[in-house]
Amino acid sequence: MLAAGSLSGRLPGLPDEVVPPVRPVKGQVLRLAVPAAYAPFLTRTVRAVVRGSHVYLVPRENGELVVGATSEEMGWDTTVTAGGIYELLRDAHELVPGITELPLTETRAGLRPASPDNAPLLGPTALPGLHLATGHHRNGVLLTPVTGDVMAELLTTGELPEVARPFTPHRFSSAAVSVRQEQPA
Repeated sequence: MLAAGSLSGRLPGLPDEVVPPVRPVKGQVLRLAVPAAYAPFLTRTVRAVVRGSHVYLVPRENGELVVGATSEEMGWDTTVTAGGIYELLRDAHELVPGITELPLTETRAGLRPASPDNAPLLGPTALPGLHLATGHHRNGVLLTPVTGDVMAELLTTGELPEVARPFTPHRFSSAAVSVRQEQPA
């Protein structure tokens, strides 16, 4: 099972014909503290599109509010930028104006694995016994349960469930599959 996130296409030793066509997509996220005096600040997850960008606000039981996330085609760059944080706060402020009064406790950037069509790569490859579960783009955490179910069925029955067949790695040409991302040293 190959499920190595944005590095799925970078593992050494894979034959070119089974290297997944996965590219890194940068996502910046921030965390805010909700002081007790403001509680309950937000009681439900909010998902929206603001100015053409997806934004989410997720309240946590520990009083934290997570705001995310950018989606940037920046290669392997994981730098947190003022512009990325500004965009997140600006868009979150459009949804919940009081958010800019909360203390900022963390900023972070990570890399999501994305396939050429931004849909997951699920199922067998041309190498017998090698299955892919990668390329979920922005929805990796959300798709974890169904990905687990699909891969469990594939491993126990040898058959890819019908619901997962549109996401087979074979939907891309061999030329696209053999492209490897270069990661800086």
